[in-house]
Amino acid sequence: MSSSLRSSIRRALFTAGLVASVSAVAEPQSTSDTSEITEIIIVTGSYIRGTAEDAALPVDVFTADDLAAQGSPSMIDLVKSIPAVQGVVGESNQFGSAQSTGSGNINLRGLGGVRTLVLMNGRRIAASPTGNGVDTNLLPMAAIGRIEVLKDGAAATYGSDAIGGVVNFITKTGFDGLSLDGSYSYIDGSDGDYNANVVWGHQGEGWDMMLAAGYRHRSELSTTERDWAVRPITENPQGGWSSFGSPGTYSLAGAPAFRDPGCVALGGLATTSATGTQQCQFQYITFDNLVEDEEHYQVYAEFNKDFGDSVSWHLEAMYGVHDAKRENSSPSYAPNQGPAPGPGGAISSPTYVIPINNPGLQALLPFLDPTTRANVLARTSVFASGLQWRPLGNGGNPLTGEGKEDERLFDGFRVSTGLTGELGPVNWDLGLTYSENTREANTPDILAYRLQRALSGLGGPSCTGTTAGANGCEWLNPFSTGFAFNPSTGAQNDATYVANIANTNSNELFNWLFEDLGYKDTGTLFAADLVFNGEMGIALPGGNIGWAFGSQYREEGFQRETNDFTNIELNPCVDTPVNGNTSCTTQSGVFTFFGPLREQDLTRDVVGVFGELSLPLFDSLQAQLAVRYEDYGGNVGATTNPKLSLRWQALDWLAFRGSYGTTFRGPLQNQLLDGFVTTLAFTSRVSGYKPYDNYGNPDLKPEEADTFNVGFMVNAGGFTATADYWNVTFTDPIGGEGGTDLVEAFFGTATAPIDQCNNAAYDALQTRMTFATGTCSAANLIRTRVNTINGPEERVEGIDASIAFRFADMFTVGTDASYTLSYERDALIVEGVQIKPEDDYAGTRGSTVGSIPQLRGSAYFDVGLEHHNFRLTSRYIDGVEDTRSSVPVGTPGHDVDSFLTFDLVYRLLLPAQTTVTAAVFNIADEDPPFARLDLSYEPFIGNPLGRYYKIGLEKKF
Repeated sequence: MSSSLRSSIRRALFTAGLVASVSAVAEPQSTSDTSEITEIIIVTGSYIRGTAEDAALPVDVFTADDLAAQGSPSMIDLVKSIPAVQGVVGESNQFGSAQSTGSGNINLRGLGGVRTLVLMNGRRIAASPTGNGVDTNLLPMAAIGRIEVLKDGAAATYGSDAIGGVVNFITKTGFDGLSLDGSYSYIDGSDGDYNANVVWGHQGEGWDMMLAAGYRHRSELSTTERDWAVRPITENPQGGWSSFGSPGTYSLAGAPAFRDPGCVALGGLATTSATGTQQCQFQYITFDNLVEDEEHYQVYAEFNKDFGDSVSWHLEAMYGVHDAKRENSSPSYAPNQGPAPGPGGAISSPTYVIPINNPGLQALLPFLDPTTRANVLARTSVFASGLQWRPLGNGGNPLTGEGKEDERLFDGFRVSTGLTGELGPVNWDLGLTYSENTREANTPDILAYRLQRALSGLGGPSCTGTTAGANGCEWLNPFSTGFAFNPSTGAQNDATYVANIANTNSNELFNWLFEDLGYKDTGTLFAADLVFNGEMGIALPGGNIGWAFGSQYREEGFQRETNDFTNIELNPCVDTPVNGNTSCTTQSGVFTFFGPLREQDLTRDVVGVFGELSLPLFDSLQAQLAVRYEDYGGNVGATTNPKLSLRWQALDWLAFRGSYGTTFRGPLQNQLLDGFVTTLAFTSRVSGYKPYDNYGNPDLKPEEADTFNVGFMVNAGGFTATADYWNVTFTDPIGGEGGTDLVEAFFGTATAPIDQCNNAAYDALQTRMTFATGTCSAANLIRTRVNTINGPEERVEGIDASIAFRFADMFTVGTDASYTLSYERDALIVEGVQIKPEDDYAGTRGSTVGSIPQLRGSAYFDVGLEHHNFRLTSRYIDGVEDTRSSVPVGTPGHDVDSFLTFDLVYRLLLPAQTTVTAAVFNIADEDPPFARLDLSYEPFIGNPLGRYYKIGLEKKF
């Protein structure tokens, strides 16, 4: 069955669910228990008091009861279940998370996590220093009473970042007593996931307090536990395959290169390049995980005190941490620079010399064919290049017995306090909030000078003198003769392994070779808010005019600390640790693969003032006007953003709403610096990962957007429905140029190669690339510079809809869906070259806008029978077309299939406030659809867990 046919069938099944929902009768899934929110309160999107039901803005409300009915999902599962959310970080996908494993975010409309403003109790939270927005996995899920999702731009009210919308996590109110709950999820191939929560609250005379704590553990799930994740190169050449292998290919001066004869025995794949060079393909994905071992902790405390009838004090504090101590990755990376600077201090070719007396090479000689053996013996050395070799690969990393282990540690702290009160008819709210979010990342990489010394027999921490293999000096044997088996696949090297080669490959030697690319990033935020609201006493036909006015001051900070080897000021050149050299023209640092980082200590002040009017023009027609002025100072400057919202109650059961406004987002502080951060990306033309140096830009301007929303609401007895059309047009969107796109424009792909080295029109683009020996060619490409820019205009539009119906006081059916009509982007021009043409990216993946499935949605059927509750939920995500040139039309994986799953949750309400929950997720055990990516699936569409089971228990006192 073709993928397009399967996708059509799944879409039809999901659509059938929608039709069934309409033909039945329902209560909204997002408002199953609204008893605690129907009071007149401040609703997300406005500072004027009202209710979510009466709002002119598209606000969805999810209560704690809603979440319990869904099986009490984790934070990341909850976020992913919201149809308006696309492309969230959260699964352990190290190939797309930019060293943020364990983190989560919210990405409304697919516009990017940094364009969704996340609040807690209506006040800001420090964004993650990863640049992906607020880390939602640090929030105290146990304390959350409801979540309000505003699917509309709100810069006129809240300021920067609220382009895609606002998500407001609101803690429980009026909690009195003790609640304990825990759950365990059985996942085939892992030790399962489990969590526990405790909440205690007390209501005193004029005061109350609440304490909450949560713990969650995720267990490692290896790629080798899912047969769809590890595929032959013929099925998925992008499925974790690299031509920079180990065993690798070695060069000889004046003679043909040769492949290590132990390639196949250790699990490699023997191939030949287009130029006839022997290669050993390495499938590094077998050393990776689909889910990492993670620990998550959150604690939260809240205190409220009334001072008389008119003044109240609120204090809250939270701390969260998540730690992925052992993120598995490739045993080592292919070198991108040599052990010394090149001519003129430039970065050198990633070539290392292995002398003929290296014991590993000597042991390899009997296994070489006679011609190659004679060629080697006729020379004093062989050469190992990062363009066709890496130090460690199929033989694993002896320090771990598997792949290399990276650490990703995040923590967040936040304290907020506020006073609210009344001055006659005027309400006032004064708030102070401080929060910080820290990332500590440690990624082992080999020091270039140490690698050369070890290959020459001068390696190890105890080496003294200059005699190879003597006086505590050790040899690195990178050949297959030094590795008995492949630890990820179990393949035994019966072909070339030679046991007990003296003075080689000790753990002490490998520990000495590696140092951490280590840094600690901290984002801080201090915010002071003062808001007044009330009624003017001026009456319109529909009632008095409501108003709100306020100001906000924010101090935003970003700090980066590095270890000495990572610090570009201390170790700018590859040979700085050897001779103290700091005069290299290309400051590429000391590691073989990663570039250095610069320590930073940045702060900026942002000041905003805003006003809002609620105009009841008639009993049935209400308008809201809002405007905000915000000043970033410096080169960023200031911006003014207005917004108009309307709500028309046409009939008792039918209302219409609409809004238009302008929004904006200022650049992140580190985006304004002319330094760089190195990231990795699979580069089709060279069939392997290459480093891309992502530079900031001091001339960045804020991005701006015009937002438009229009829709209707139906509330007729048990039947409710909403539908909204939305449109966002970006001017000067902030983002990267797309490193692989630059290389593709210059060199093409492996299946469609081109070469612009001698094309004068491409000379400026060529300067972005660094080549071995300074000679322009795809084979010599070492690294590429990518700038942060204000990009071409983008236009995005879509439709949101939800339908629900309740009948017979026990049955509820409903659906929520979001459809992206288009995601248009103008042509991207870099250095005078068109990198990407104008295009519509809705329903595609592979561009810089990410993965944009057009249709996302869920449908559910809920049955409540006294103490029993059953809920069946279907979840659907559309397939996409992979538009990368390396995946041409007709290639398997060009059309990524849709993903349809069914979940069943059963809840038993026992006496003494005890609830038992049992659930089966992905009942049909659907594999995620195939994609031509490292893990062979698209993490923003599919789920790698397969069918899994969950059992939970909750007890209240």
